[in-house]
Amino acid sequence: MRKRKLAATLSVLMLLIGIVLTGCGDKANKAGGKEKDTVNIGVMLYNYTDIQGQEIKSYGSYLENNFNVKFNYATVGSSEEDHIKGLENLLASGVDGIISGYDTALEQSVSLAEEAGVYYMVMLGDVDGSVKSDYLVGGIKQFGDNPADLGARYAEKAYSAGARNIGVTSFPEFAFRDAPAIISGLTEKMKELDVKHEAVIYPTEYHSFAPENASDAVTKIISEHPEVDTIFGLGSGMDFVYPAILNSSTPGIRLLALGYNNSTTAGLQNGNILMAGTNNYTQILANAFAQLYDRIHGKTYSDWQLNGKVNYVTLSSVEEAESFNKYVIPGDKSEGSVTADELKEVMLSYNESATWESLQKLTSRTLSEIQAARNE
Repeated sequence: MRKRKLAATLSVLMLLIGIVLTGCGDKANKAGGKEKDTVNIGVMLYNYTDIQGQEIKSYGSYLENNFNVKFNYATVGSSEEDHIKGLENLLASGVDGIISGYDTALEQSVSLAEEAGVYYMVMLGDVDGSVKSDYLVGGIKQFGDNPADLGARYAEKAYSAGARNIGVTSFPEFAFRDAPAIISGLTEKMKELDVKHEAVIYPTEYHSFAPENASDAVTKIISEHPEVDTIFGLGSGMDFVYPAILNSSTPGIRLLALGYNNSTTAGLQNGNILMAGTNNYTQILANAFAQLYDRIHGKTYSDWQLNGKVNYVTLSSVEEAESFNKYVIPGDKSEGSVTADELKEVMLSYNESATWESLQKLTSRTLSEIQAARNE
C-alpha cells in the first residue's frame, strides 16, 4: 500500500516537474523568439508612387524573400501631425521596429517608440546627436559626409557645359536640411571655376511638396531672370522641376537635378539635362534594415556610430544612366547594389565578426564599384 502511495506521489512530482520545465522552455523560446518569429518593420514615407518609393518597396520584397522579415508600409504627410499619426498607427499594429524616411518630429517620435519598446531608424538623413535613447538606432547620410561636395560636383558639370546664369529651386530648408550646404557647394565651386567672373547664381526659390508649387518657382525664376540658361532643381528635380521647365515659355533651359525617373536617360541624350542624381535606394534600405534587424535581435556593433552613409549617384551621360538601370534598379534585386548574401556578411545576426564599418563600406559603394562586383 505504501509502495503504491509512494509511486503515486512520485508520478505527481514528475508531472509537476514536467510542467515547470515546459513553462521554462516556453519562456526561453519567447526570450529568443525573434530567432523564429517574423520581424515586423514599419516603413514611413511621403509616398510610394515615385521611383524612390517603388524601388524601396521592390527591395523590401527581396529582403522578405531572404530574411525572416515583413514590412508594413505607411504613407505619411509632410506635417509633423501627419507623421506622428502615421507612427502611432504603426506602433498600434505591433511592429518591432520603425524605419522613417525623415527626421520629422524626431524627439517626439523616438519617445513614442521607446514607450512602445520599438526601435527607430531614419533612412533619408542623419539624426541629431542631442536626441538620446537606447531605441534610436541612428540615421543615414544620403549625400555622403559633406553635402557641399555634391554641390561642387554639379558646379563642375554646369561650368564645363557652359552654364552661366543659374536659377535654383528647392524644398524648404526645414524639410531639406542638406539643401543649404549643397547650394553653398555649388556656389563656391562656381566662383572657383569662373575666373572670368561670367557666372551668376540667382537666389534660391523655395517650394513645397506639390508640383504646382515647383512650377510657380520655375515661372518666377524665368520671369525675374529671362536670361537664365540653367536651373538647379533640388526639390524633386526630375518629377517636379523638369516638367515645369518643359511646359514653360522657355523649354530650352537646361536642368541640373536632384532626382531620377524614366525620362532621365532621354533628357541626358538630348541635352536638356546636364546632370541628374539620386540616392541609391537599395543601399539606403539595406543599411537601415541591417541595423534595425540586428538591434531587434539584441545585437549592436562594437564600433557603432549614430549616423551611417550611402552613395549618392550622379548621372551625366546615357552610359551612366544605363549602368544605373542595370546595377541599381534592376528587376532582379539579386543582381543589384546589395545582395542578401553580401548583407548577411555584415550583419551580426549572421556573422558575429561583422562590424558597423563593414556595413557602411558595403552600402556606400559607387556605381562603378557595384558594376565591378557584379562582373567579377
